Amino acid sequence: MRNNFRNLFVLPFFLLCFLSAQAQDYVYEIQLAIYTTPEYKKFKSLHSVGYVYSIEMENSLHRIMMGTYSSKSTANDKLKLVQRKGFKDAYLVKKELKEADAVYIVQLATYDQQADIYWPDWQRLSPQLVAQLSDNKVRVAIGPYYTRAEAETVQARVQTRGPKDVFIKKVSEKVLHKVEKFDFERSASFNQNSGAMRLSVKALQELLIKEKLYDVASNGALTPTTKSAMIQYKKTNKHYLLHRKMAEEMESTELIEAYTLQYYVNMIPKDPATAAAGLEQFKNPISKVFLAYIYLNEDLSVADKTTRVNQLMNASLEQVFKGYRGETRYDFSMKYSYEEVGQLLQHLKAMYEVLKERPDIPCWMFERHPKAMKETFQPYWQNRRDDYTVSNDCGSFLDLEELRIVSLVSEEFAEGKTDFKDMKGVNHLYIAPEPISHQEIEELEKWNGNLWKNLKSLETGSALQQNMYSLLRFSYYDALQVLETHFIFKGMPGIEARSLGLKILKKTVGENLRTYLK
Repeated sequence: MRNNFRNLFVLPFFLLCFLSAQAQDYVYEIQLAIYTTPEYKKFKSLHSVGYVYSIEMENSLHRIMMGTYSSKSTANDKLKLVQRKGFKDAYLVKKELKEADAVYIVQLATYDQQADIYWPDWQRLSPQLVAQLSDNKVRVAIGPYYTRAEAETVQARVQTRGPKDVFIKKVSEKVLHKVEKFDFERSASFNQNSGAMRLSVKALQELLIKEKLYDVASNGALTPTTKSAMIQYKKTNKHYLLHRKMAEEMESTELIEAYTLQYYVNMIPKDPATAAAGLEQFKNPISKVFLAYIYLNEDLSVADKTTRVNQLMNASLEQVFKGYRGETRYDFSMKYSYEEVGQLLQHLKAMYEVLKERPDIPCWMFERHPKAMKETFQPYWQNRRDDYTVSNDCGSFLDLEELRIVSLVSEEFAEGKTDFKDMKGVNHLYIAPEPISHQEIEELEKWNGNLWKNLKSLETGSALQQNMYSLLRFSYYDALQVLETHFIFKGMPGIEARSLGLKILKKTVGENLRTYLK
């Protein structure tokens, strides 16, 4: 995360407001204008003067403000600068701070007011972002909350996905504003998408410049010019062409053995009648769950659907949990009635948490029920009980030509040929990505940086070493940018899309490159 620190020595001014019930304190802001649809670019000239923000009023108009200042003299000095910049009608606003206005926030980071805040870092943690301004700092936080208990719940949740040093703070609600589009427009990253600044693309551009295939500045944007240069590399580099031909002959998917439980589970969307007949042959409790699903989801019609579904589900639950002494999320000593698929999925997940013999979760379930599956299969126990694998029935990461090519290229650097031992786990990441923690993001970036730092010695080696270095770097970052795009289209923020791509590369080609990770 960018510029994340806490001032450990100076007690924030606004916190002092609540240390003395007798004290009556004020802050000052500058009102610049009122707009119906404000745009930050109209106030860009004030960027170096102070933090400009927008507050929506009840009549849908927006008050454009600058602040916040602890003393009137500081505010007046800023007002003079603002007026010199052409905002002649700007004036001071005085706000009284009272104990009754106290709220709680979960503070995430502190920036200088002129800093370029990369908002996606924080948006991935919460949509309820607020900013607290002081004379020259802006504090990004989540809130406000009117009880400390609410704030503590949010703090605990954030710490599982973000930085551990977030903390709860008591402030006046009057010094907060909701972070919205106007704040986002301050950042150079505003409106970035899959074609905007990406480090993977920048690495490709830098390599293509050395190969004399690209003569534009490396800006990390996947522009038509960049794509054209990448295509040219793939058409003219004889080593790449060789590995591409080999990649075409690779088996991209793992075949499912016919007539197994997995075989019939994967068949449900295409041929539910055959799948149902096959599932009835198995004693595994999971077969009963998927048979119940077929009837509940009405893939097949069955007489007295409700009774049949309830019988199958309760029989499977009894088979799994009768005599089970471990902790469960639901009371399985009682009988359940199933009216919607979401409840069935919850109990399916509970069985997966305790069963050792079970089929992979079929990919088609994530396509049919994206919201319910995302909610049901998100980590709960924060241990191995949350683990599960996803079948490759609707695709595999090895369907991507770029992944097959980089795997083959990386074998040239390995002491011995290695296979994708954890293919199912990798496919889980690819098919059903989950939020990735701040700590893991940092670890993956460190792994990537260390890898290329150690590989760089090849760049100045023999002609053969230089050619192999170039080929590996191109195929590696080409695969990474493809993976990033895949995850962005699945709704992951850019920073997490990159990290998930790195995680797949680490699990697949990392073993081949382990010599360069010492």
